[in-house]
Amino acid sequence: MRPRLVLLVFVNVLTLIAFLAWRERYVTKESLLQMMDERLKAVFSPDREVSTAADAAPTNFTGRASFASMICMEGDFIPVRTLVHSLQQTETNADIVVVVMIPLGDEKRDQLTKLGAKLVDTEPIKVEIDESQTSAAEKQIEKEATDKDKSEDPKRLRMCRSNAIQAWRLTQWDRVLYMHPEMLAVENIDDVFQEPPFTATLELGGILDDSIMLLEPNMDIYSELKRAMVKTAQLPHDVGFLNYFFKDIHPLNPVYNVKAKYQSLDYSRYVFGNARVFNYEGTMKPWNFWYQGPKNWRQSFHEDMIYQWRKAEYSAREKLGMDKDLLEWRPKRGSKEVCEDYLANKLDIPEKIMDKYSVLLATHSLRRQATLPFVIKQFLMSPKVDKIFVIWHDKNQPVSKNIRDLVNEAQGSVIILNQTVDSLNNRFNPVKELRTAAVLISDDDVWTPIDDIDMAFESWQRQPDSLVGFAPRVDCYDPSSETIKYCWPFRMKPPRYSIMLTKLMFMDSNFLFLWRCGLPDNILKYVDDLINCEDIAMNFLISGVTNRAPFHIMSEEVYDFGLDGGISSNPAHFKVRGKCVQEITDLFGRNTLLSVQGSVHRYSETDFKSTTWEDFLNVLKEKEAYGEQLEVVDVMSPEDIVQNDI
Repeated sequence: MRPRLVLLVFVNVLTLIAFLAWRERYVTKESLLQMMDERLKAVFSPDREVSTAADAAPTNFTGRASFASMICMEGDFIPVRTLVHSLQQTETNADIVVVVMIPLGDEKRDQLTKLGAKLVDTEPIKVEIDESQTSAAEKQIEKEATDKDKSEDPKRLRMCRSNAIQAWRLTQWDRVLYMHPEMLAVENIDDVFQEPPFTATLELGGILDDSIMLLEPNMDIYSELKRAMVKTAQLPHDVGFLNYFFKDIHPLNPVYNVKAKYQSLDYSRYVFGNARVFNYEGTMKPWNFWYQGPKNWRQSFHEDMIYQWRKAEYSAREKLGMDKDLLEWRPKRGSKEVCEDYLANKLDIPEKIMDKYSVLLATHSLRRQATLPFVIKQFLMSPKVDKIFVIWHDKNQPVSKNIRDLVNEAQGSVIILNQTVDSLNNRFNPVKELRTAAVLISDDDVWTPIDDIDMAFESWQRQPDSLVGFAPRVDCYDPSSETIKYCWPFRMKPPRYSIMLTKLMFMDSNFLFLWRCGLPDNILKYVDDLINCEDIAMNFLISGVTNRAPFHIMSEEVYDFGLDGGISSNPAHFKVRGKCVQEITDLFGRNTLLSVQGSVHRYSETDFKSTTWEDFLNVLKEKEAYGEQLEVVDVMSPEDIVQNDI
């Protein structure tokens, strides 16, 4: 009897312990969520007057202050280098520390120190994370990131998020402002050091955002944080161990942690208009978007954030003595004047027009001024055309009278864009007057029925992440030379294409800005030097960002007069194009082109062939034999088809 009683008591005690443990975990989650909701109301209440850190009561801090960021993965180096330089450009009085957790070569270490950083080497903290508690959304984000960049381990990605607590070890300083590696200072933020520690921004939902945190280094707190990391490893990442550890957080104004996704919020105009720090975590990365665009790239894309980072990165590279071949090119043909004029004067519209398209019509040759009005008038026939922008490349040739008269007659529907330099990059300049989501890129020597062009626009509306056009090509691999070449789709078995020429092509108008103001200058200079291949590079860009192949539209009538004195009339043109595909692959860091087989054409009745059951087997056998023949791949060489190139 007594042993049974003891056993019963023992079981009940175990049950009670298990219940209390479960209850503690459950209450912890519930209390955290309630606490976050209260924080959110405190920071984002409609009745709360938003102020910056400088407006808060000063703490008269005069001790040793430092910014701190970290390099935990190979991909952190470039953004951290730019962050360090951006902080120095604000003439900060604080030190800048970079905590290095991976082997970093002497050249990279020298670059950081030349830019003013102090390096602190340490080992990363490794925490085993309960995979069963990782949300499906987190796993999908990690999968998409690692699918595009195989060098990054998803477990290390999560581990590096937690290593922000290394900042508490920097006891050489009295206060440290930790900043995520993927941030950029656009103004001096020394005023944040006057805030009371612990200060941080809050995400929507009241969750502490560990991207930027003001703290007082302390080894005891660091040790406690390590224990908290282990204790809360079962919590979802968006709750996080820092929310568990710090119950009372002094909220920092969102202008110190501006993200692209904030542009959809009611207070976005205030936040972006007063931005002090941009945060690129979880958004389009200015340092690799051309081959690693996020799935929701439109929501992750903000023009000023992209351009400010690119400008700071150029400045850092020039200070380090890099890009010597670009120093002379940038002032003459670079993007600063184009991009800053666009950002300062672009239309302020809540959202772009979706049911119409704009036309960017490039023209250069004086001999084409007689035919240009007819091309413009054809576009004016479509009710779907919003405005026609004529890119006037030749700065030395005035606009002819017949075109000026047409512009006047069109009453604002036709706008001449005079260029200061003659460059193929001009055809992708952002246009401040443009207000549509879709833009048709057109040469001045191509004609197809306007109804077919409108049909192509309707196709683009259904798949706006793709290039949609009439002239496909394909990149193909040549095993004999182990290089990528430029080929005709119909010579592939089965026929396929991965490139859409800009002779007549629809695309999302956002790519105009990303081309001119986001891509590295060495890609734009390559196009200038070669006077060719801007269309191939644009295909690389769009496929790299959207992970979508182009889309072909069949038309019964497409007239191309470009062979009469155009770029493609050069006998060596096709060889040059093959070289372009290979060299742009090198410039982009990888081949982002995606191939597809399908096309769209106007509806026609399907020819259903009638047959008997007795003939059915013979038909199948005949088609099977034909299919076996299709397995042979016949790629025509550039030398064989130079004369046929259009």
